Amino acid sequence: YSIFAGTMADLNYQEIEAAAARKAPVLFPLAVMEAHGPHLPVATDMYLSYQFCRALKQALQERNIESIIAPPFYWGINTSTKVFAGSFAVKPETMTAVLSESLECLHDWGFDKIILFNHHGDYLHNKAILEAVKRSSEKNIGAYFLAPEYFAKSAKLSGTQPYVLTYPSETFDLTAKYLDIHAGAVETSAMMKDFPDLVDEQKARTLPSSRTTLDQFKTWVRDLSAVREITPQVYLGEPAVIDTDKSRRAEEQMLKAVLEAIGDIIR
Repeated sequence: YSIFAGTMADLNYQEIEAAAARKAPVLFPLAVMEAHGPHLPVATDMYLSYQFCRALKQALQERNIESIIAPPFYWGINTSTKVFAGSFAVKPETMTAVLSESLECLHDWGFDKIILFNHHGDYLHNKAILEAVKRSSEKNIGAYFLAPEYFAKSAKLSGTQPYVLTYPSETFDLTAKYLDIHAGAVETSAMMKDFPDLVDEQKARTLPSSRTTLDQFKTWVRDLSAVREITPQVYLGEPAVIDTDKSRRAEEQMLKAVLEAIGDIIR
């Protein structure tokens, strides 16, 4: 199995040129390499972003719309987890520069609709994506950031930016006594649904809840020195609560929201 399966990385240049000539929209999966507990691979976010783009491509195909998936982009920002092995982190300006130049390549080849989907909640990571599509817009490159509403709100976006497509996404329940945000039930279930061979299910079933409160999470995000103490095994949530049916329903709901968000661009 290859994470490049179904992406332009497995195509030859003539096939890519032909797709560009047909003005096929590009689906660009973004994420990071980041420690996800002792039961999930560091590429978890990347696999989930890639899988969503595959599902989105299939949904578009069912609507007689051709699309093509760009190679996964996984050099991003890990503000907190970078203290753990496997969590590659680059500076925001580095990420923005590399992503901007990647978008320029796609534009130069003839693609005029590039839709960026990200599965990584780090605020600075998302800001770097936002800056990249903003720069691209200034160069008349048709790049669009699929931004969940919670990020658009926290970034104080006005809603008038033509390069941002917002959609309502499933948000974490910040009113719960204990949070499930990272490598917990949600992400473990999603990985079990699509990539079960990459999950140590036996290990996951033995992991207790991290019992992470909202206040602890805020400290986890802001104080690098406290990260290991709050998450000694790099998960925030309850990995043992695996529910693939719930994960499947969540993906279907997000697909519906994203299809509506990109509708005008695709048409």
